[in-house]
Amino acid sequence: MYIAFREGENDLIRLLQNKDLEAVADIVAFAYPGMNIQTSEKKLEFIGRLTKEQEEQNGIQYFGYFNKEEELLGIYRLHDFECNVNGKFQRIFGIGMVAVHLLHKKEKVAFKLLSHFHQYASQEKVSLVSLYPFNPSFYRNMGYGYGPMKYEFKIKPNALVSDGEKGLVKFLSPKDEEAIVALYNDYAQKNHGMIKRTWTERQRIKNGVTNYVGVIENGQLLGALAFTLEPLKDSHFLHQHMIVHEWIWNDPNGYKQIAAWLYSQQDQVDRIIFRTNDASFLYTLSNPLNGSNHLIPSVYHEVAHAGSGLMYRITNVVDFIHEMNFQQLRRPDEYIRLLIEIEDTFLKEQNGLYEVIYNGDFWNATKISNTNEEATIKIGIHDLSSWWMGCISIEMLHNYGAASIRDIDIKKLDEWFKPKQSPICFTSF
Repeated sequence: MYIAFREGENDLIRLLQNKDLEAVADIVAFAYPGMNIQTSEKKLEFIGRLTKEQEEQNGIQYFGYFNKEEELLGIYRLHDFECNVNGKFQRIFGIGMVAVHLLHKKEKVAFKLLSHFHQYASQEKVSLVSLYPFNPSFYRNMGYGYGPMKYEFKIKPNALVSDGEKGLVKFLSPKDEEAIVALYNDYAQKNHGMIKRTWTERQRIKNGVTNYVGVIENGQLLGALAFTLEPLKDSHFLHQHMIVHEWIWNDPNGYKQIAAWLYSQQDQVDRIIFRTNDASFLYTLSNPLNGSNHLIPSVYHEVAHAGSGLMYRITNVVDFIHEMNFQQLRRPDEYIRLLIEIEDTFLKEQNGLYEVIYNGDFWNATKISNTNEEATIKIGIHDLSSWWMGCISIEMLHNYGAASIRDIDIKKLDEWFKPKQSPICFTSF
């Protein structure tokens, strides 16, 4: 059961109610002008959307920060996800739509909202949280580590392989929702970092927000692609790009048939824009150039734009170790005892020394206070979170001076604790 949190004597953070939604719309309109909800009509549409989300069992909750006059000063949206963490689905939280009243900036409202988010995660025994930052450095200072890079490829259709059977590709409709969801969740099961299909994403399928095509063999959906066509600005009506919003498959043939279909779009599509966490997509292309004609010295042709977005934070180190147990990774050959000194200045109860032991079956962790021993590893919580989510190796963190290691083979640390695959995530929130 949810418990409201007091911030000081008078301030309160609680679940939002329908009576609060008009004030929410006013705050969001100023905080996110790009959402275009400034007019009365758009605000009413937005309130209707929030009302529906509040009524559904969808893993979404909205929280508000109120002062002693019961004025709403800030909000955030909590997402309750199932995420593949190194081969095992576990519950994680995501935070989105953090917004502060325009007249109450620089009053630590966002700080208090994030503190509440972390407290709630602790209450619910959720040891890993995530977010998309409006400012990466702001959240890094709160202990969030950088997640996977995302690459935006902008390729000609004929850059893709063409040896699949494009005739097997058919349009899908909202009636195929369950098949699309089953394929997606199967893909999520096989890829570290993927979040199971969410209620919001199901709504997009039901409402036909994008076009879907898929490969069906023997009544089974092997691959699917969601796309929209976008006319090029300042060009004629026949000149357009294809924006790929999602591309999933559970069999190489599922990939090859769709790739062949994309190859055949040369007469209608100038370039295909595909955004992915998978840098290896480059190696499937006959011509990866994105048309910028930009050279990186000495002769490196620009093939993609890259960005940092999704960030992770471990909110309970002991629980994360016990729940994850670093399954699917190499185990030590013998009993191992490590002392990990973690710096966490935002969640100060996490700051300090941890004894981490492998006893032949499980990794066990305990926070300790009384020892004169020197730590095996010294690391910040932000870098620990990135390392244990497979975004960077401890070896590279050490090389850059971000982590201190002593009396241990650093390569073994990566074999024991770093997922072999960098996270892949399609979910926006």
